[in-house]
This record gives sequence, structure tokens and C-alpha cells, in this order.
Amino acid sequence: MKFRNKLIAGLATATLGLGTMASISAAQEAASPVPQAESAAPAAAVDDGKLKSFAVAFLGVTKVSQTYKPKIEAAKSDSDRQTLQKEAGQEMVEAVNGAGGINIEEYNQIIEAAQTDPDLAQKINTHITEAAGQQPAPAQE
Repeated sequence: MKFRNKLIAGLATATLGLGTMASISAAQEAASPVPQAESAAPAAAVDDGKLKSFAVAFLGVTKVSQTYKPKIEAAKSDSDRQTLQKEAGQEMVEAVNGAGGINIEEYNQIIEAAQTDPDLAQKINTHITEAAGQQPAPAQE
């Protein structure tokens, strides 16, 4: 169980390492402002179906992050890095929207809520583990 939590924590770190989701969220909020009441949704209001959608989206975002991180690190110029970050951000948005049942704002709200709610974080870990089990497993060494 500890290994799974470390694995998922590692995935979260890798996903958040690009930092593109925050900029995507900010860009989308600027384009379509969300009332503060919606942004401050309590963690308890997140139902199981939404968490399942979040898990699928999280795995998609993680895959994009893992694909782009080495490309961004290897970029020869700031301009190239910015272009790659923008591409990664667009693919992350597509991964979240493609998961069904969740949007970018909800995705970010759940991440934020999980940082302060250990019970929610545990539920998320469970759903991510279950969703990852439904996808082809990576090759093990």
C-alpha cells in the first residue's frame, strides 16, 4: 500500500512539475470567469463519479507530462520551451476534457482540496489505482 501511495505521489509531482495546468486554468478563467462560490466547492461535495473521472483525467495528464518533460528539459531556447509547454498544456486540457464528467476547473479544485483533505486524497489514490489497473500496465523491470 505504501508503494502505491508513493507511486501516486510521484505521479502527482511529475504532473505538477510542468506547471502548465495552473497557467491553463488561469487562461481559461480569464476567458470565462467562474464565480467564487463555485471555486470554493467543499471537498465533501465531490462525489464518487467525479473522483473516477478525475482519476482518468489525472492519468491522462500524467502521460502528457511524462511525454513532454524530457522534451522541455532538452529544449535549446526559452522560446522552444514555451512552445512545448503550450503544446503540453493543450494536450493536458484535452486529456481532462476527454476523460468525461469533469472539466479543468473541477480538476484543479479537486487537486487543491486533496492537498488539505487527507480523506479525499486517499479516495483519489484509490480511484487512480483502480483506473490505472484498467489501462495497460507499463513494462516492469
